Amino acid sequence: MSNISQETSDIEILTPNNEKVRLGDLWSNSPVLIVLVRHFGCQFCREQLHELRNVWKKILSLGITPIVIGNGTALMAQDFVEETGLTVPLYTNPERNVYDALGAKRPPLVALLSPRLWWAGFRTLLKGFFPKQVQGDAAQLGGVFLIDTFSEVHFEYLSAYAGDNPSAKMLLSAVDLYYKKFN
Repeated sequence: MSNISQETSDIEILTPNNEKVRLGDLWSNSPVLIVLVRHFGCQFCREQLHELRNVWKKILSLGITPIVIGNGTALMAQDFVEETGLTVPLYTNPERNVYDALGAKRPPLVALLSPRLWWAGFRTLLKGFFPKQVQGDAAQLGGVFLIDTFSEVHFEYLSAYAGDNPSAKMLLSAVDLYYKKFN
């Protein structure tokens, strides 16, 4: 386990209504499961959130607040909520300093040749998730973090390539383990 630094906690992010929120305030009252999405036009991100839609209630029932953070503008975030029907809080960090602080990766250009990326893209197309206009930073990768009220990270998943997202089953296992350990 690692601790989130005070500097990271103090990063300001935006609501879709363009209101500033201190990152550390997200976990000041309850643990959070933060899902960093690549950008708001990402087909892999829409697929991931579609899969997670079925587990948000279970995560909430364990006292953990699921939160999604992207890196486009507040207007892009508004459109993303409408398009995806997202029912959990969404924030955006256009400067991507949350991504940097949490260690989210930016792949080298050669990553575009990866068979894993092409297979992930094909898989999402078969499920009906098509690429849209880039709305944020297309080179940014995402991740998922379970952070408690003491700023300790209990689960961390950093995507290695676009489309590399943890399954809903993996995330449920992580939140169940956390819940059993601390309740």
